[in-house]
Amino acid sequence: MNVFDLYVHQSNQSIADPALYPDPRSNAAAYKRIAEIKQTTDKITSETTSILVKGKHVILAFHNYGACSTLFSVKVTYNVCPDETLRSSLVTLLRTVAPANDSEPTPVEGECNKEAVQVYGSLDVHCESNGEWNTTGLGGRCICKEDMQNNEGICEGKLSWILQTFLLSARCFQYVKLGEYIHTFYCVAS
Repeated sequence: MNVFDLYVHQSNQSIADPALYPDPRSNAAAYKRIAEIKQTTDKITSETTSILVKGKHVILAFHNYGACSTLFSVKVTYNVCPDETLRSSLVTLLRTVAPANDSEPTPVEGECNKEAVQVYGSLDVHCESNGEWNTTGLGGRCICKEDMQNNEGICEGKLSWILQTFLLSARCFQYVKLGEYIHTFYCVAS
């Protein structure tokens, strides 16, 4: 039977020079054995192993017991919760690396976009391990600044919003009054 052991070294300190990585042969205490990968056939197989990431930097090491097998490639993947603006509440969420292995969700504080202000409550949400945002605990919201209107998650000037609304819902109109300004528009006969 062909066996590989998978070891991992995790740290919050970056090591810029690979020559300074801890050597798993001489510094076994720096690594933790997390999986035994067995190949019981002569066919090419693939194996998926999950790692609970606890540090900002991870080094993987494989140990082969001298069996006649070859490790062709290693693919490392991870989930992220994407950049997103919640349209109704105007809360912007920044790209966040998701927690591994169904561990506790990562708390993230949302922000109001640049044309909005927070009106009440907390903008806290959670990034789940599957890379999706959990917004069920969102207690606050943002609203557009004065003289602006929420249009599908983007704050736009009210005139722009009113024009779009009128152009879609009416064939013609004469003027729109906004505060001190009067804007005149003419109908085009069809």
